[in-house]
Amino acid sequence: MNRLRGISLVLLSVLLTACITTTESPFSGKQDLDKAVETYIQIGYAHIENNNLFEAKRALDQALDIDSRAPGAHMGLARVYEVEREVELADHHFRRAIRYDGGTEAKYQYAAFLYNEGRFENARVEFDDVTKDTFYRNRAKSFEYLALSSRRTDRIEEAITAYSRAVVLDRLLVNSYVGLADLQFQQKRLPEAMSAYKGYISLVRAERANQSPFTLWLGIQIADAMNDEDLYSSLELQLRNRFGNSPEYREFQRWKQEQQSS
Repeated sequence: MNRLRGISLVLLSVLLTACITTTESPFSGKQDLDKAVETYIQIGYAHIENNNLFEAKRALDQALDIDSRAPGAHMGLARVYEVEREVELADHHFRRAIRYDGGTEAKYQYAAFLYNEGRFENARVEFDDVTKDTFYRNRAKSFEYLALSSRRTDRIEEAITAYSRAVVLDRLLVNSYVGLADLQFQQKRLPEAMSAYKGYISLVRAERANQSPFTLWLGIQIADAMNDEDLYSSLELQLRNRFGNSPEYREFQRWKQEQQSS
């Protein structure tokens, strides 16, 4: 949920020093007003980083007092209200950030918010829109989240396609390999499931991922279906030795007994 980019806090001497010798606002010109908005936004984001949500809201509101269309201020307030569980206010400010900015990052953040709120169909639509931006830096991750949203809404083929796009764009996306292997196995596409699982195994061997009870049990089933005895034995040993008390190992034991008795 915490995807805010770190924003350095600028010096506030322009706001806090120098005597005022005129009745005019210190931010009377448009350029000065723009600087003031940016300064308040930076102050707000710095307070968010320090979990000082009240002061963050105050600074971001001050930015909106100057420019009610400042997308950065709306995005900051959206994140604050998301943390505070003010869901309607968060949704309101996410939408304002998108309306006044239109950038892909704002849409990505809003889609993640929708997913975390359990609004999976809305999230799916938003993530699908995000993935259309071929220059977006988080495009691969957006495909992964599109796959998750599609899976939550029973769009299995769309989820498979999205996972496949994700690992093409970023071959280090661990969860996409696992999700793709799992769905392909469920659809009884065994070669495709094995291919995805081997992609995951390569990351484990490169120490970029760790096996879990779920991934080991999934791999055992795929290896058994593909008659890969070496992989089966290796994964069984790991599941027994490392996760012998896990639900997955107990499920494996029941499954193995059924296999032997049939």
